[in-house]
Amino acid sequence: MEKEATAVAEHSYTVIILGWERWEVSSPLNGKDNYEVKKFTWRVPPNSIKVAFYLPIWWLFVMWQLLIERWHVVHAIDFDSFVPALLVAKLKRKPIVYDIADFYADTIGFPILPGLSRRIVAKIDRTLMKCAIAIVLPDECRIEQVGLDTTKKHVVIVNNSPNQSILSNIVSEDVNNKVFTIFYGGGIGSGRGILEMCLAVKDLPDVQLIITGPCSPSFETELRQICGNSKNIRLRLQFVPYKDVIRETVHAHLLFAVYDPADHNARFASPNKLFEAMMCGKPIMVSDGTSMVDIVRKENCGIVVPYGDIQAIKEAIVRLKNNPDLRKELGANGRKAYEQKYNWQIMEQRLLTLYHQICAKAIRR
Repeated sequence: MEKEATAVAEHSYTVIILGWERWEVSSPLNGKDNYEVKKFTWRVPPNSIKVAFYLPIWWLFVMWQLLIERWHVVHAIDFDSFVPALLVAKLKRKPIVYDIADFYADTIGFPILPGLSRRIVAKIDRTLMKCAIAIVLPDECRIEQVGLDTTKKHVVIVNNSPNQSILSNIVSEDVNNKVFTIFYGGGIGSGRGILEMCLAVKDLPDVQLIITGPCSPSFETELRQICGNSKNIRLRLQFVPYKDVIRETVHAHLLFAVYDPADHNARFASPNKLFEAMMCGKPIMVSDGTSMVDIVRKENCGIVVPYGDIQAIKEAIVRLKNNPDLRKELGANGRKAYEQKYNWQIMEQRLLTLYHQICAKAIRR
């Protein structure tokens, strides 16, 4: 969201962000010089059942802000923002762009009749998205997940790639002269291969695992129990500046995004960790059965393991640890693919082209 807002704001558009500050600790999203941020600050983690009770209040907040502000187009990210934004867009007869970072029906746990509830929400979502002037997706595989007919709906693919500028003032170092380091930076929870990676690493000599990011109290307890007093595992379970995440990526030997393919949403996930590894010229480990594998295999920029197979994870780590030439080759392949296909300037231009088309029509009305 921040990269999209910055891209549009830096090209003569006025941008206002309406955001829900969900966590107890404030996120780094602040209104810099080029756009304004208005926050809904009733904090509740997105995976909490309490979200169901706060959601209508969030909708009222969004609708009120959209009613009192003057704007030409609204860019709604995910279903929980799309619904109230669509209501006001229809009322004001303004265009709406639907940015589907995650397909809502596949992301939430339905406590009652989960199968039926998921199908109902998916049906509602697919019906309402027909009202959007365009759909923004983070990966081509999401077209299948969402069930879009690209001949009838304008779809723009904007990969969640990092901006090359984030590497400024980050000093690289000769990682071959340090302990083999594996890094994970992002949201921490079940189904992301984190527990399995800890179990694989804790007894490996000359290997260090660094895990950084926000984590729920219950998962933190489970994670610390598994790690025990392992000296080669370092946990930093909190929000950290994005620059720090990239710095750790630059200084690591291996990244991982080992998601559970049994989770329908994780199967189609397009995490920024993949593109961060490519930008930094680092190999990445991903799990078989996920859409990430298609990119990793196509670009030959990482290694694939079965999800949950601790022995396979160990063997992959040892193979990369003992073969610096292989690491260098995989990293170089990823960097080349980033420069030619996945860098943020390419994604930015796709977004700007979309907005030039939409706003030219909207302003003429």
